[in-house]
Amino acid sequence: MPDTDKIARLTDAPVRTDGDVLALVRELIGRPLTRQCWVVFLAERGVPIPLLLPVSELPYQPDEHVDDFAALIADVTEQVGADDVVVVWERPGNDQAHPIDWEWVDAVACSFGERHVRLRAQVIVHDRGVEMLELDEQAA
Repeated sequence: MPDTDKIARLTDAPVRTDGDVLALVRELIGRPLTRQCWVVFLAERGVPIPLLLPVSELPYQPDEHVDDFAALIADVTEQVGADDVVVVWERPGNDQAHPIDWEWVDAVACSFGERHVRLRAQVIVHDRGVEMLELDEQAA
């Protein structure tokens, strides 16, 4: 049975900082179980919308379906009145993002930008925790 008090607390607290993003993702996703993606929707002033969209059918590598994914998220964003989205990459295993993960981060950032979907953050959830994924980190 869902913990309705916990859900209410999560949807009442605005997500203002990167730390807030990480805390929200940590609470929503927990430990990684399978390779998939989640989309979290944020309303005005970063208030979470009580909708968590799992996406498990993405191909291993980004391809022409990235545009379909972006179109879907743009449509849902408009329907629920979201201002921003957080894309969460659930990846069981070590805490290192692999080159294929970086390809997805880049492809999503580009495709979402083309669809005018405001991307608040991309986050990876792995066996050691949760962390932000930023394209400039890849070069480091």
